[in-house]
Amino acid sequence: MLPPDMISEILSRLPVKTLLRFRCVERTWCSIIDGQSFVQLHLHQSMTTNSYHSLILGSRKGLYSVDLDSIDKAQLIEPPVSSKGFDCISNSCNGLILVMSDPLVPPVLWNPFLRKYKILPDAAIEYPAPLLCLSKVFYGLGYDSRNNDYKVVRAVEFCSETSRAWVCSATEIYSLKLNSWNMVPVLSNMKGNCDKWDVHVHGALHTLMEDSSHVYSVKSFIIMAFSVENENHYAMMLPPNIETENVEMKLELLRGCLCLVCADNYDVNNIWVMKEYGVEESWTQLLSVGPPGIFPFYKSSVCLKPLVYSKNGEKVLLNCGGKKLAWYDLIRKTVWFLTISDLPYNFVPETCVESLVRPDCPGEGDGVTTREKEGKEDQEEERISFQRG
Repeated sequence: MLPPDMISEILSRLPVKTLLRFRCVERTWCSIIDGQSFVQLHLHQSMTTNSYHSLILGSRKGLYSVDLDSIDKAQLIEPPVSSKGFDCISNSCNGLILVMSDPLVPPVLWNPFLRKYKILPDAAIEYPAPLLCLSKVFYGLGYDSRNNDYKVVRAVEFCSETSRAWVCSATEIYSLKLNSWNMVPVLSNMKGNCDKWDVHVHGALHTLMEDSSHVYSVKSFIIMAFSVENENHYAMMLPPNIETENVEMKLELLRGCLCLVCADNYDVNNIWVMKEYGVEESWTQLLSVGPPGIFPFYKSSVCLKPLVYSKNGEKVLLNCGGKKLAWYDLIRKTVWFLTISDLPYNFVPETCVESLVRPDCPGEGDGVTTREKEGKEDQEEERISFQRG
């Protein structure tokens, strides 16, 4: 009999689907796999080796997954709850992802690999003044490593009922451990420029913000970060000397680094990577593509978005306007469009690592209700499939 530490090390290299089947082999293995220390070990192993990553695609046809080890087929996956219309997804965090179908309906925290989810409690939007209406709702998902807690940030923008001009913002944060929402201080003179808090890295969520107090005609932008641990905001600078006038910008995450995509009126896409977090001088241009030639049929703003590097780091997978995926060779400056069966025509992709993190039972405690019946059904299903397999 192998010692438990060695068993844990071996099991940590396996995909989630296999581990769920192995839980039924014997009681010792089940105890190891369900343990919080193994959940963290498995996640660390997958992140450091860049293994067991998938794309989760939101679309009007539903939710899809694409295995990044093969990238040959888009598989329709059952959503955590039934919805009508477009299924929006947030940034992923340690295998968890937020699914939204309506700004006024509570989002769902979901692990698509475990098929476990939690519907977040409703948080009534408080209007700060009369004659205001809801303009936009942004969501972001982050991890508080100090408290081993997952947190959801909801930023709400309000506009005037008469002029429809932006007036102010409000920010709330949800703690999975506490299962409750709390208000955080509002940012003054800052205005959102995207549809969500885009990137979770270095324990913080990030978004592009427009400084509405800028006195000049040229718009001024800044990267605003929100620490999910300290629950405070701080600013970061864009790459020095980049053009922001008539340029559409978007934040992304690429192998643990903050990434900025810029698209100008000539359909030139420039992608920058911050190689050392928080250091302005570490911004490095990864690639520049355009004008239309390599990508002649895309003319939308910020149409090329980096998703992941290849295993050898010589190629980067690009989302081409939510219609196609392509490998871009950083050495040869060439592009290779992928043929993926059953890929929806319009999609919003999010890179997600397989994990054993449970949204319905955070950490080692049971601070939120566990879906006992669903868990028993899953165990029975795993037992039957293992016997057949």
